[in-house]
Amino acid sequence: MCPATPTLELVIDRDPAVLRRPRDVATPSLVFPLETTIVELEQGRRRTRLDRTGVAAIPARTRHPGHAISPAPRVVTLGVSAAARDAAQREYAPHVDPAGFDAVVGAVRVLPRTRWVDELVHRYVFERDVCERHGSLAVRFLETELVKELYFLGEEHRAGRTRAPVVGEGSALVERARAAVEATLFEPFSMPALAATCHASASTLLRAFRRELGITPGAYVRERRLDEALQLLESGRYGVAEVAARVGYATQAAFATAFQRKFHVPPSRVPRRAAVAP
Repeated sequence: MCPATPTLELVIDRDPAVLRRPRDVATPSLVFPLETTIVELEQGRRRTRLDRTGVAAIPARTRHPGHAISPAPRVVTLGVSAAARDAAQREYAPHVDPAGFDAVVGAVRVLPRTRWVDELVHRYVFERDVCERHGSLAVRFLETELVKELYFLGEEHRAGRTRAPVVGEGSALVERARAAVEATLFEPFSMPALAATCHASASTLLRAFRRELGITPGAYVRERRLDEALQLLESGRYGVAEVAARVGYATQAAFATAFQRKFHVPPSRVPRRAAVAP
């Protein structure tokens, strides 16, 4: 099976001189400063300051040179193609309205960077820029989620209900918990043990996860294990039953149900990655 073509155009800028060049992109764009990067986006006489707590939605054909405040910027720009928009509208119909989408991407907006959006963009950059997996199932999932989040955050912005960003200093507890999860991803999960590792009560950790990620720690672990299962299957080195056991499922049937629910394809039909020549 041939890999699909990415539906988001990915540009990563690290050079302040390149950022300053005027841009006139044919599609709406999302602009994400990463880590400690701070930039100012210029639209005519207006400058919009942007850091890791926000994401800028830029309409198509809008010139937006960037001025780096940080000495070593890292800025991700995602061009939202018609195919990406169509995929989100199909997946989340009837909740993603075409007319509403037009309105969302019809004006410059600075939207709050929720923890989920921040997670999505970092995972997307990792898949595309580091792993060079441009058409994988994971990439398609991340693209649809990013465009869906653009729509719902934009609709809140239009309605005057913009929420405060949750990416910031308040995320230290969740960051510690996520690091602990990664270190023991395939070991039996225990909420009390995770809370103890993070020097917090289980109820405090649960509230933090729900506030910042919108899911419980247990659900986060299951999602991460499914992400790893996808990579194992794409490697072609493991069968479905072995992958199911590796990521903690008691039965192959339970694994197949959870996998298909997330990636919309049975694990037995995941395309294998082509081997890379040494």
